[in-house]
Amino acid sequence: MQGAGMLLYFADEAAPALALARELGLPAHEVQRHLFPDGEARLKLPAACAARTVVFRSLNQPNHKLIDLLLCARTARTLGAQHLTLVAPYLAYMRQDIAFSPGEAISQRP
Repeated sequence: MQGAGMLLYFADEAAPALALARELGLPAHEVQRHLFPDGEARLKLPAACAARTVVFRSLNQPNHKLIDLLLCARTARTLGAQHLTLVAPYLAYMRQDIAFSPGEAISQRP
């Protein structure tokens, strides 16, 4: 699928992702996600990705979603995506921009 573009989304965010795909005029494809008993995920993307691919993934409850996102992005690139755009309606880890006490991790740099 090397056309004008495509949008990838996860089932838990289907409604807003599909609305965005319609607005952009892009075909939308669900990233299939299987969760193993130990919490690991197996993802399955379409057999091919467009050169310009949009990934829709809100990052509320971010810890497991970040792993999904990393796996999805890497796989999309191996399937033909050359330009990836993330649409994240909620962007996690943006509140800690300074350390208030020694040893605190800074998650967002200006």
